[in-house]
Amino acid sequence: MNQTVARPELSPAKGLLVLSAIIVLVALFLWLSHTVGVVQVWAGFLFILYWAGLEHVQMERLLPSVVGSLSGLGLAYGMNVMPEQLGNTGWAILLGAVLVAVYCQVMGWLPVVVNMAMMLFLTVGTVPAVQQHADLSNAFAALVLGIVFMVVLVVGGNWAMGTFGKRPPQA
Repeated sequence: MNQTVARPELSPAKGLLVLSAIIVLVALFLWLSHTVGVVQVWAGFLFILYWAGLEHVQMERLLPSVVGSLSGLGLAYGMNVMPEQLGNTGWAILLGAVLVAVYCQVMGWLPVVVNMAMMLFLTVGTVPAVQQHADLSNAFAALVLGIVFMVVLVVGGNWAMGTFGKRPPQA
C-alpha cells in the first residue's frame, strides 16, 4: 500500500531554507549541550524529533510528550540500576512494571504517562549498547535540556510572531 502523508508543497529554495534552519537549530542545541556539560545528547534529540516530528509541536501534546519521555527513560534507567542492587527481585519488579505499562498502552489508560513517547524512550533506553555504555543520568539532563530548548523555541517563536508578525491596522 502506498500511502503518503499530506505535506505542504515546498519549492526547492524553500526546502533549502528549511534545511538551513534545521542545521542552525541542531548546531545551537549541540553547542548548548556542550556548554552545560551534557554528553548524552541523543535523549534530547529523541525528544525534539518526537515532539516536533510526530506531535508537530502542538502545545496540547507537550505535557504527555514530556511525562511519557521522562517515564520511559526512567523505566529504562531502572533496568540499568535495579537488577544491580536487587538482583532477580529487581528484574521481576521491572518486568512487572513494563508489562503494566504495555497493558496500559494497549488499553489506552493513563495516556499522559503511558504513551508512544514513553514506549519510544523505553525502547531506545533498553537497547543493549545504551544500557552498557550510556550514562543514563546524563541522558536525563539531555532530555530536560531538549524539552526546555524546544519549549523556549516554540513559545518564543509564537511570541515573536504575535508581537512582530502583526500587520499594522489599515486606515
